[in-house]
Amino acid sequence: MDDFLDRVWTVIEVFLNNTVMFLDTTLTPLETLGPGFVIFVLSLLVVGLTRLIARFYVTKRYVNLEKDFQHWKGVREEALKHPDREKGKSLAKNVDQAQLNRAFYDYFFEGLLKNLITNVIPILLMVIYVTKVYTPQALLNRFGEKWVFSFFVGTAQELNISSLLWFAICLIFSFILLAVLKKGYQTRYAQKESI
Repeated sequence: MDDFLDRVWTVIEVFLNNTVMFLDTTLTPLETLGPGFVIFVLSLLVVGLTRLIARFYVTKRYVNLEKDFQHWKGVREEALKHPDREKGKSLAKNVDQAQLNRAFYDYFFEGLLKNLITNVIPILLMVIYVTKVYTPQALLNRFGEKWVFSFFVGTAQELNISSLLWFAICLIFSFILLAVLKKGYQTRYAQKESI
């Protein structure tokens, strides 16, 4: 078992190292536009990647658990529609205790694992990349500044934006931008369908 896990970790490590080298090579020409632009591009890239992975990564177990949950939820709703209100509540309570709770928790945890794989891990890997590549010392060596952005606030106070903070801001903006673009596309597509 240890040999198997060592081989799996070696494959993962090689993949991550190759990805870092690819990103470094690809982003080098963009660095002429500054670290803020490069980090923004990285945030757009990771948001697009997470949306793409989430769209195509759906396990058979997740689909089956969703169907099971929807089935027992429907059974519970039908039980609540019983003409005798007290009997309906009693039937719904039995459904809750017997199957619906288990179906819900299985479905919930499978969805949580899916979200971890499709969203959290890629974003954390990009956070690690950004904080490792764009440290204050690396920014000073490459761009002549220790921070991505520096602003003077007030009389003598300087507000410094680190690579991690800038990435977080860009990540939030990227999610909002993607949601707006998706909504606009859906609206436009719906208008074309109605014509």
